[in-house]
Amino acid sequence: MTTVILMRGPAHGRTLSTEATEGEVLREAGRSYQLTDDLDDRGRCIATGYTD
Repeated sequence: MTTVILMRGPAHGRTLSTEATEGEVLREAGRSYQLTDDLDDRGRCIATGYTD
């Protein structure tokens, strides 16, 4: 499991655990979040949000 933090969307700052890998898209709170290879200061994978 990978811990992911959601950024730039209505769920900004929310964390979740997922089996998804870099480049995959997650759906959360009516937006899409794409996983990046960047980590935050706590070692969580960053997923950036965008509108569909």
